[in-house]
Formats: sequence, structure tokens, C-alpha cells
Amino acid sequence: MLIAKAVAVTLLAGTFGGLTASPSGDAAAYEKQTQLEAKRVACMTERGLDYAASPEARYKWQPGEQERLAGDLKALRAYRAKYGFGVWSPNVYPKDEVVNPVRQENPNDKTLMSLPADELKEWRAADESCFSQAVKEVLGKTVTSQDDYHDQLDAAVRKSLSVLDQDERLVQLGKQFAACLGVNRTAPTALDGLSHTKIVRQASDVAKKAWKGELPKGKTAIFRPNLKPAQARPYLDKEIKAALKDLDCGKDFYPAYSPKAVEITSRVYQEFGREGAAQAVSSRIYRKLV
Repeated sequence: MLIAKAVAVTLLAGTFGGLTASPSGDAAAYEKQTQLEAKRVACMTERGLDYAASPEARYKWQPGEQERLAGDLKALRAYRAKYGFGVWSPNVYPKDEVVNPVRQENPNDKTLMSLPADELKEWRAADESCFSQAVKEVLGKTVTSQDDYHDQLDAAVRKSLSVLDQDERLVQLGKQFAACLGVNRTAPTALDGLSHTKIVRQASDVAKKAWKGELPKGKTAIFRPNLKPAQARPYLDKEIKAALKDLDCGKDFYPAYSPKAVEITSRVYQEFGREGAAQAVSSRIYRKLV
């Protein structure tokens, strides 16, 4: 399975105090997304085209997830001991909603699949224009397309996160973390998700070997493997070992870094009309790969 760029799928210092509730501002951000979708519907209707509002469903937190985002070592260890980083575990546990949550279908998919090529091209062009117009009206931001929106979001996160690389305590903890892992990169933001991305690359390489279609040109494509549980199990076993080693090496780093990173990421995401901490996790990993 090819993972699209818009997964995409993740900061001002602060803490969530354990992150036992959704980050402050998420409700308002979700309301902006609802407003944005309403604007898209109105714009497409004016152009004589069908469009059904499709805001992302409110995020449902898994047990222990908020604690993991806050850097709670007990919660992190419990998760990683079974799921690793969550890369190969969806294949091994296909019915486990912790790693295979129910995905909301886009109500526009059936419409798009029914359109002939020329009408589909017209629809997509209009949708990009209406999206850009809605973002300007609701968020006050100028974007040229949905890809541009996500690029700007990612750039804003990177810029905001960079403050953590100037935090003296995090810098020192980063050096200790890197030395334990045996890597040269010591910047806190570089270490965040470093071991995780190695597993994602490995899984993508495995998936590419089985891919029958043509590989995208000019873009970095990340593929998700489609292996049966027994086939994926050896990969998960190795991933779990890597994830637990990463946690042991980062036992001082994660509790100090994660709460600050989550709050900063959340604020940026909310500025862009999206729920913060939960939506940002996969994006933060993906961003390191493209």
C-alpha cells in the first residue's frame, strides 16, 4: 500500500502534566475544520459540483496513548513490548484496533470513482481552488493547494520544534541518548523518532519488493507492507527489540522531551485547524522520511 504525502502523518516549551485530557484548543481547532468543510461545500455547489463535507472524525484515544505521548516510561514500555513502534504490528494483529483503528471513509470517494477522466480532472481542480479559498476565509492562511497546506504545516512544525534544540538540558540528554544508541546525530529533534524511522524504511523496502505497479517518479514514496501475520512476526520481533533498546537508551530523554514536543506540535496543528497531539504523531515520523 502506498502512503500518500498528506498523511502526514507532526513545538513552544510546556507540558501537559501527564496529558490525561485532550490538548487545550483541540475543540476550537476541530470547529475550524468543520467551518472549512462547510465553506468547501458552498464553493463547490456554486460551481455546480457535488461535494460532501468530510471533516476528520474526532480522535479517539487508545488506553495509555496520552501517557505515552507525555513520555510516561511505564506506558511506553507496555506498548513497545507488544507492538514495537507500531510498524509491523498492524500486520501481526490485524483485528487489534490499537494498531488497526477503524478508518472513516471519505463520502466523496464514490463520486470520484464514478466520474470520467475529463470530469474528474475538472472536479479536482475546482476542489483545490475551493480548498484554498476556504483556508483563506477560515484560517487566514494563503495556500495554493492541499499539498501546499500540508507543506506549510510541516514547515511550521519544524520551525517551532527547533527551539528544543537550544534547550540546554535536552541537548545534554540528547548526547547521552545518542551515545547509548551509537548514532552521531545528537540534536533532540533529530533523535525524536530516529529509531522508529529506521523500521519504517525497512518495512517500506520490503513492501516495494512486492509492489507490482510503477514507482512514483520525483517523489519519495513510503510503502506499507501487506504481509500475513506469520510472515510479519519475525520483523515485529526484531522491531520490539529495537523499540525497547531505544526506550532504555532514552529513559531520561523521553520524559523531558515528549511533553514539550507534543505541546508545541499541538499548538501549530491547532493554528492550522487540526487536532494537535494525536494527529501529529504519524506526520512527525513521516516528515523525517521525505
